[in-house]
Amino acid sequence: MPYLLVRLQCAVGKTQQFNEVMSHFVPILEDKGWILRGAFTNSIGRLNKCYDLWEMPDANHVSSVLQLAAQEPEFLEWGAKLTDCLEEEELEFMDELPYSLEARRRRGEID
Repeated sequence: MPYLLVRLQCAVGKTQQFNEVMSHFVPILEDKGWILRGAFTNSIGRLNKCYDLWEMPDANHVSSVLQLAAQEPEFLEWGAKLTDCLEEEELEFMDELPYSLEARRRRGEID
C-alpha cells in the first residue's frame, strides 16, 4: 500500500493553531480519498515537529485530491491560517515494504 509521509515544522508557539487547522483539513481530505493512518509529534528531537501518515492508492492521488480540496471554501479559509503556522513542509511518497505489519496482515501471516 502506498503512503504519503508529511513532515511539518511548526513555528514556535503555533502547534496548537496547527492542530486546529488540521482538524478542519482532515475530514475534507478524507472525503476526497486520502486516509489518515497516523498523526504524530516528536517528544525527542527538534521541537514543534509533526508528522502525518496518509494512505492513498497512488502518487497521482496527491495532487488530484489537493486540487479537489482547494475547491472547498472551508479548505481555502483554513489554508490561509496554515501558512501562518508552518516554517517548513516536506512530502515524501512511499511504498510499503513486504515485511511491514500491514503487509503481513494482508497476506494472513499474522492476526
